Amino acid sequence: MSTQTNHIPGTIREAKAIGSIAMVFVLVSFSMLFATLFMGYAALRNSAPVWPPSGMTNLPLLLPILSTVFIGLSSLTWLKFEQTLKSIWVQLTLVLGLAFTASQFALWAKLKQQGIFADTGVYASIIYTFTWIHVAHIAAAIILLLWPLYWARKNLINDLRAVKIVSIGKFWHFLGLIWGVMFVTLFVL
Repeated sequence: MSTQTNHIPGTIREAKAIGSIAMVFVLVSFSMLFATLFMGYAALRNSAPVWPPSGMTNLPLLLPILSTVFIGLSSLTWLKFEQTLKSIWVQLTLVLGLAFTASQFALWAKLKQQGIFADTGVYASIIYTFTWIHVAHIAAAIILLLWPLYWARKNLINDLRAVKIVSIGKFWHFLGLIWGVMFVTLFVL
């Protein structure tokens, strides 16, 4: 007979430490993914005689700008949620996250309307790959945001859940930062 016991964090400080370490691993892993994408993009761009490649129409800027506004505002509403723990702020964060996602779908539709598909060329495939991968992470983060929304609505936030809220916030802000770098790299430079 085995006498195995499961370790349950004994203190909030221990839970914070474990949560912080876990979040560091998550963010480092995702940072490596996006860094690889950015390095590949840089290598392709630097080796091309002309960028964007000839034949590519100008990319629509209004939708990426709207996306930037949505994700930026969502970081602000999340910060307000972390300060007040009022459900209205996480609701606004969710709405802005969904608006960001919708603006990405609208961008893809606009690109297709201009005849730019994922297989149109290297530049187009880069735009689609970056935005698809980013939206997949945003979708995961939106699902994570549902927990704090539930906890806030039901007044179930305790010290342990507050630790989880901070970790979810780090992930959300990370995705906002990544979008900012993507926006500048893909649509401005």
